[in-house]
Amino acid sequence: MKFESAGAVMVVCAACRSTITKDADAARATGHMAAVIEDASPVQLRTRGSNGARKFTVVGRLRMAYGEGAWNEWYIAFDDGTDGWLSDASGQYAVLRRLPDSELKAPLPAYAKLSVGEPVQIGETWFLVSDRRESRCIGGEGELPVNAADGWTAHAADCRKGNAFATIDYSDGAPVAYVGMSANRTDLDKTTLRSNEDVAETTGRYRGNIMPLDCPNCGGAITIVAAMATQVVCPSCSSLLDCSGERTEIIEAHKRSATFKSTLPLGALGKFEVDYRIIGIMRCDVPRDMTEPAWTEYLLFNPERGYLWLVETEEGWSRVTVSDEWPTSVTDNHVVFRGKPWPKLYEYGSKVTAVFGAFNWRVRKGDTSNVTDFRGTRETLTREQTAEEVTWSVAQPLHITKLATAFRMPELAAALQAKAIASAKRSPFSSDDDDSDDQFNPLSIAAYASMALFVFSEALTWAAIFFGVIAVWAPLLILWWKNEELP
Repeated sequence: MKFESAGAVMVVCAACRSTITKDADAARATGHMAAVIEDASPVQLRTRGSNGARKFTVVGRLRMAYGEGAWNEWYIAFDDGTDGWLSDASGQYAVLRRLPDSELKAPLPAYAKLSVGEPVQIGETWFLVSDRRESRCIGGEGELPVNAADGWTAHAADCRKGNAFATIDYSDGAPVAYVGMSANRTDLDKTTLRSNEDVAETTGRYRGNIMPLDCPNCGGAITIVAAMATQVVCPSCSSLLDCSGERTEIIEAHKRSATFKSTLPLGALGKFEVDYRIIGIMRCDVPRDMTEPAWTEYLLFNPERGYLWLVETEEGWSRVTVSDEWPTSVTDNHVVFRGKPWPKLYEYGSKVTAVFGAFNWRVRKGDTSNVTDFRGTRETLTREQTAEEVTWSVAQPLHITKLATAFRMPELAAALQAKAIASAKRSPFSSDDDDSDDQFNPLSIAAYASMALFVFSEALTWAAIFFGVIAVWAPLLILWWKNEELP
């Protein structure tokens, strides 16, 4: 049996799943490894990619799982004869190579002494610990540099700074550091990635397809995103279900409970450059503070682009993406992100009060986290931290007219019109003793016309929109300027 990577010590036989290890010049069978549960990653054995000027080939995979989800670690062989790892977690990638012990400027800390969010020095760089967890191997294939038979466990911590990525691996006792950079799907040769047709052939379903199922606890209808979001919360009984295998299994059963009414429905399709589908919805509030309003978070998915969040608050809507880039400096009052200081805006707690739909990690009612917002020029940078993990995300304000256009939902446009009328009644345009029907009020007509211009903006030129808005609002502004009442 041929080993392509000089660093490989084991290969998994594709035919019988036996694990074969190097023993001098001979190959020796030592155990058995389960087949990988197909997660529909586009990466596969023999995928080609680049890390800067260095080219590599994927030669093996470990499928790792922990309490809240799972991810892939792809073993890669560089063309220069060295090896490394390609981390693949829900469409977020990082390419890592082992850091020689001679380049460590300080001893690596013990696993028990690491804390999420705290700084740690790895080589010349000070990183922040992004997560710290125990995981177990649930499958593998191809060549591997470790003897990872079924049930093999690993203790590791991931660390971040800017686009730099590092992992401290404690699996073999003494800690070992791997360093590299976050990567994009564009760093992978698309001609060597799996297509939707390839995925359908191995899984019987297209990556990202919405599939209807019945909840095994209450019999209610549920949907999953094929081979992507495997943790599903039943909208009827709130039971937590695992749909990663051939059968839907109950993780946590609950009785039937009422679900909240969301502005956007589960399964709705919205266009944000490409089509995204809403696959999960959760409602959150600030625990033990009834004065703070609740908010709703929508998880959207596109098979090529991955995940996107929409957040609905009383102040409006935001479009949110998990950031592959981290701040390069973090203090109590500000962070340095993209080379600029972002001052601290808010700090508060978050608690999940209701959840339904499909997610790419295990989310439960009652989950809590600490949230800190930092203000940018036109964006908000948010840090969400639990005892096990820190994530950073970037939020951009999303006007409700763009939301209505994206989902082609007239009720959203109507909501905009109602909000405009309510605001107009409190403005100098309106009169307290005006009992006329709002829908025939000039303000109402102007709001309807403006809404129509924005909702159908894709079919109009910018000049047409500009002059249309002027034509609608100019007469009302003139009346207001002259302090005259509107007819």
